[in-house]
Amino acid sequence: MMTLYRQELMKLFKKKSTICCGMILAAVAVLFAILARVKPVIFPAKTVFTANFEAQQFIVFFMVAAAATTITMEFQFGTIKHVLTQRYSRPLVLVSKWLVLLTYSLLLYIGSSLLAILLKVCLVNDKFAIFSRAKFWHDWLAGVGGDFLNTWLLLSLVLLVAALFKSSGAAVAVGIIGYFVLGMVNIPMIALIRKYAWLKWNPLNMFNFSAQLGLPTLSKITKLTDVQLFWGNLAYIILFLVLGLLFFRRREA
Repeated sequence: MMTLYRQELMKLFKKKSTICCGMILAAVAVLFAILARVKPVIFPAKTVFTANFEAQQFIVFFMVAAAATTITMEFQFGTIKHVLTQRYSRPLVLVSKWLVLLTYSLLLYIGSSLLAILLKVCLVNDKFAIFSRAKFWHDWLAGVGGDFLNTWLLLSLVLLVAALFKSSGAAVAVGIIGYFVLGMVNIPMIALIRKYAWLKWNPLNMFNFSAQLGLPTLSKITKLTDVQLFWGNLAYIILFLVLGLLFFRRREA
């Protein structure tokens, strides 16, 4: 298992796109930190900081692309046959890919958070205080954690689609379109939840977890507590991953 994990990790970090993604995230964070410095009215420092100077928005797109291609590229280039001839079972191959994606996502989120603190100190330290305010630290870290969990809910769905189709385009489309459509379907979904209480457990409602952590009054709309949303996210992530595993096992090499 560790050998597979190391192989997948090497594949990921040998890609030029992996390094480029890190550089783009850093550039975006620096750009928004500068904008928060020179245009504080348009870009409030405290607001953009809570999203790691907008780096988190881009992490979602990068992770969707990585998740979509990690499976489909193996089949497109026929490398899956080589991996399977190494006496590794299909479940182990897929689990190793999950672990690599988890490692990559943790690196991006932790890295962007540390960079956000550095940029705050260097560029907008006089705009607001964080080091003396425990509640702000708690709210910020909770927000980052909530966004991380919501990202993985989306990734688990992307991985499920990637296990079904030979082209990575379908999985990427599901991830990107799904990310933008979520805001549009929220209003009709909320209306349906008011009418049918059981619909509050649908997976789309779980994407409100991160937003509700920042705005507790949203619980009146989602009809779920933070704890319920947390476990709901985990349950759907596991469900989508297991379904993806079942389809991956039956897929022709």
